[in-house]
Amino acid sequence: MQIKSYEEAVKYLEGFIGKIRFRIDPEFLKHHDPLERMKILLSLLGNPQNKFSSILIGGTSGKGSTAYLISHILTTAGYKTGLTLSPHLQKINERIQINGKSISDGEFTKMVSSMVQIIELMKKKPVGVPSYFEIIIAMAFLYFVQNKVDIAVVEVGMGGEFDATNTLSPLVAVLTNVSLDHTSVLGGTVQKIAKTKAGIIKKYQISNIKYQINTNKENLKKPIVISGVRQPSVIKIVEERCKEAGAELFRLGKDFDYKVLKESINGTVFEFLSCHRGHASCHPELVSGSKRCRNKFGMTLIGKYQVKNASLAIEAVLQLEKFGFKVEEVHIRKALKTAFFPGRFEVTRCHPEFISGSSYVQSSEMLNQVQHDNNNKKKMLVLDGAHNPTKMKAFLTTLKKLFPKERKVFVVGFKFDKDIKKMLKQIVQVADSIIVTEFRVKTDLNTNASADALNIKNQILKIKNDKRVIVEKDSKKALDNALAIEQFSNSTIIVVTGSLYLVGEVRNML
Repeated sequence: MQIKSYEEAVKYLEGFIGKIRFRIDPEFLKHHDPLERMKILLSLLGNPQNKFSSILIGGTSGKGSTAYLISHILTTAGYKTGLTLSPHLQKINERIQINGKSISDGEFTKMVSSMVQIIELMKKKPVGVPSYFEIIIAMAFLYFVQNKVDIAVVEVGMGGEFDATNTLSPLVAVLTNVSLDHTSVLGGTVQKIAKTKAGIIKKYQISNIKYQINTNKENLKKPIVISGVRQPSVIKIVEERCKEAGAELFRLGKDFDYKVLKESINGTVFEFLSCHRGHASCHPELVSGSKRCRNKFGMTLIGKYQVKNASLAIEAVLQLEKFGFKVEEVHIRKALKTAFFPGRFEVTRCHPEFISGSSYVQSSEMLNQVQHDNNNKKKMLVLDGAHNPTKMKAFLTTLKKLFPKERKVFVVGFKFDKDIKKMLKQIVQVADSIIVTEFRVKTDLNTNASADALNIKNQILKIKNDKRVIVEKDSKKALDNALAIEQFSNSTIIVVTGSLYLVGEVRNML
């Protein structure tokens, strides 16, 4: 089979969606290595995962933002930095980046075309063809090797121990947090999920990894783990895993911490506190008697939860010094000031006619005026891909703080396998009106993963039957309705949330 165009390449890959199911049940694990198929795929490609240095980021919430921030800091410091994220927001190319630039359509098409023969070989093997996610991760690893990156930052897809990304031996493993998500696959308790996610903590296999090193061979055997988990039971699981792997653990709230100084729609100001940077300032809430550095940073990303992600990112890049990667404070400061991660508390503007296709917007000059008129409150939208109760709570807390008096029209849509009820209970406490919609984009595991809008409406009315709820399954029409809603005034904002897939679909309209 020959792939001749970008569209054909995307369609070919999407043909693998839903073919492979992620399984980690004990009975399956007794007889199978869940990573066997990925390992065979990588071996047929020459084991690219062993040919570059890496940082691996897992957790339930914030791992995408943390991965992006680490990548952005390293790029700002002058390193050629690979980045792979999942899911993508608007275009699949976003999953394979170097120095913040996505792989081009032409390069992407060539890579997919080169994978066809390998995939055909795998059809003849007992493990069968790889999954959609496995193919993309393998392509990313190969692309990083071909372009000779200095280091790659890799976000775990689902879980950790049995995720395709865990074929790496990272210099630093980061765990952002652990909460309930993907319970049908990972388990119904935080402890079960934590054990899977902590699986990215392991001993190094460094025989083929190339990186600058300014330390002795003994230190090469000691992985570094940055942890943002807070629950005592989960902390214990992480500590036990680190002990088994001989890893050096740095915990948020113990070895480093942060303090939010100011939040606004222009970003966040915070203080980063570290107990191993060599300055003598001491924070009483951390380990007593330690020497600490207190650095004040301004960040363009909005929300206290992003400060936590930034603190994990800062700690991770500082620990990279042990492997020869030098990052100065000026690089961190510049990166945080220039950070932009779309779809995460993204505040933007839109004129109603811009979405509806009215002849009102007839020229690029007028379009520019519509998009950048910051004084017209009628055009304010907040886009956030919160898709589990933990993320939703953090998002809504910041939303209420930054927009305490504004009326809020929510446009919501959810993936069918999420804890929708818990998110709705939070949303109804904040929303003045709710428009329930669906998204059409394909996910990694399903070609049609959007939850039924009418069912969601019924759930909302059971929670709060006096709430104004509208169903519009077409997301474009749902946004039209939100922009045209009667009570829309200078003190009203539109909030699009519930799924990154929905936010990506809306961003494509904008």
